[in-house]
Amino acid sequence: MKTNRLTLIRGWAAALLLAVALLLPQAAAAYDFMVGRLCYNKGYNGANGSSVYVTYQNSSSPRYSNLSGDLVIPATVTCSGTTCSVISIGTNAFEGCSKLTSVTIPNSVTSIGTRAFSGCSGLESMVVKSGNTKYDSRDNCNAIIETATNTLIVGCKNTIIPNSVTSIGTRAFGDCTSLTSVTIGNSVTSIGGNA
Repeated sequence: MKTNRLTLIRGWAAALLLAVALLLPQAAAAYDFMVGRLCYNKGYNGANGSSVYVTYQNSSSPRYSNLSGDLVIPATVTCSGTTCSVISIGTNAFEGCSKLTSVTIPNSVTSIGTRAFSGCSGLESMVVKSGNTKYDSRDNCNAIIETATNTLIVGCKNTIIPNSVTSIGTRAFGDCTSLTSVTIGNSVTSIGGNA
């Protein structure tokens, strides 16, 4: 009788473990597809596949093994035979890509994830193309500014913060180990943590 109970308990435990394992999400690739030097995931915030976001290639830093020089993020890419808008740069997307020297953000991008450019110590130039409704790089400042809040969210090794900027965001210069100069405009009234 005792042996039957033990066998029954073991059977139930094994069935429970199998059920839990089946319910857990399966490991997936870090990206859905690659175009040129960049990796992308389809869909964003419930979009039906007509929008994509830039993501990373590697699961640890550096997020791209051989990404260097100038990078121009396209406004659109072709995925599954359809033209898709690039509307976001994901969290940690370019983390640790220290060989990048310049980044150009298209006017289609309306979201930039945290630490997207953390550790990109070689960045000398950051430009947001004109017509972007969310971000800008006014006055050739070598930075990304959130337009509505006048907050500098990402800077690079030589940044001149315009007088119209009122705050420097959290981690704006995170892991920028090659920082050579930052000029802070006279309108800045707050500086975020770990900036």
